[in-house]
Amino acid sequence: MDVVRSVVAFVAVLVVLVVVHELGHFLAAKAAGVTVQEFAVGFPPRLASRFWRGTRYSLNWLPLGGFVRMLGEDGDIEAKKMRDSGLSEMAIETAMQGAFNRKPLAVRIGVLLAGVAMNFVLAGLLFSVFFAMPSAALRGGLVVDSIQAGSPAQDAGLRAGDIIETADGRSFEDPNDLRDYVSGRAGRYVDLGVSRGDRTVHMSVMPRQLTQADIRQGKGAVGFGWHPQKVVEGDPIASNPVSAVAMGFGSDGAAGLAVQLPGGLVDAVGGLLGLNADAGSALGPIGIAEQTGRILDSPLPVQGFVYFVALLSINLAVVNVLPFPPLDGGRILVVVAEAIGRRRLPAERAALIYLTGFMVLLALVILISIQDVQRLIEG
Repeated sequence: MDVVRSVVAFVAVLVVLVVVHELGHFLAAKAAGVTVQEFAVGFPPRLASRFWRGTRYSLNWLPLGGFVRMLGEDGDIEAKKMRDSGLSEMAIETAMQGAFNRKPLAVRIGVLLAGVAMNFVLAGLLFSVFFAMPSAALRGGLVVDSIQAGSPAQDAGLRAGDIIETADGRSFEDPNDLRDYVSGRAGRYVDLGVSRGDRTVHMSVMPRQLTQADIRQGKGAVGFGWHPQKVVEGDPIASNPVSAVAMGFGSDGAAGLAVQLPGGLVDAVGGLLGLNADAGSALGPIGIAEQTGRILDSPLPVQGFVYFVALLSINLAVVNVLPFPPLDGGRILVVVAEAIGRRRLPAERAALIYLTGFMVLLALVILISIQDVQRLIEG
């Protein structure tokens, strides 16, 4: 049931994020006078639909997002179909006045960027809510989850399940402070007070000095994974609603992550292709569903879920603006190239470009999903 709950929650989040994205395209297109032929939630086959004010609104069986279909999005194919059906040139020109490809360059770019903008706004709002909610305050000791091979933790005799409560006889309210105290004493022995079952043992550990290469490989100063003994509600990160909004849209939230994410994406893709060791930061559908389940099981699931959805939304915004077909950024690139060349790209060539880009993206998703499965198998 936990797996089903995680998958259902992930699909629900995916649908919301994609529908919000497509809603941006839809609203911008309507405002610009572009004829929107269909606004769909999910992918065919169609479950139900209604035609209203020139647009078909449909609900489809495959709940994996949604789409907006605009007149003229595929060049003049619609005009050719009208011509083949016997319509006069005057009737065709009247019908095509609302075509996407007949609108000025700035309008087309604006319509294509509107989806990205909607995801950015959604992320900013969710981050704002997160900063205004009670924060997660960590309390107690460090509960050891795992030990890295060949680490100071292994040499000292730490075991999974141990609770590190003191360092050099000092206790700390926040386990992060305890961790920082220990890791900050590289090259010196630290006496750890460890609760093991119903007894307390003391052991000496010498934290190691980490290089950048060590950090990239995931090594720790002592070399153990941990979680806090307790998580309780603390004060909100933001002092007031205005501050929460400023943080949500600013460097602490959507804007800051939007700047940082491209470099992380490059590292992640490079890792997948074997060019560096940073592929572990990439999550595919399986990994995201697993992470969703973990958040739902966390001590403060609402806060964690809000932050996670905000993070996914800003990721979707950044990924879609990349100049790679068939993403919005790639479509903008094609639109700009057509404007510079003063001629439209043949529909067959455009379709081939988008199909090639889609296959590359699909291959990346498959690679990341394989990594997700390996991560699950290895625990």
